[in-house]
Amino acid sequence: MSFQRFWSELQTKLKPRVTVKNWTAAKGYLGDQFTIVVVSTNCVEIDSPNAENRQYVPKGDFEVMYNNWDAYCSKKLQRQELIVMTRFSKYTMSIIKHLSGEPA
Repeated sequence: MSFQRFWSELQTKLKPRVTVKNWTAAKGYLGDQFTIVVVSTNCVEIDSPNAENRQYVPKGDFEVMYNNWDAYCSKKLQRQELIVMTRFSKYTMSIIKHLSGEPA
């Protein structure tokens, strides 16, 4: 699936007030979670209890995670490497996992 198609599906499936559990490939689901506030054409607005302000995760950061998803999940790409590419890896990877419907 192309990123554009994924992004269109994200905009359709991800709804405000949905709670997403924090997830990583190395540790699975972690204890914290965050709430989707708004899904727009250019970003996803997130309310996280661990952040002082709402987070605005740009579409481009989702594209970085989406393009590196298989390498990240197979542990060929470490999270530390993703952090250099996007400061929103926590949110993008957790949302992609949430939308996949796959168990941890």
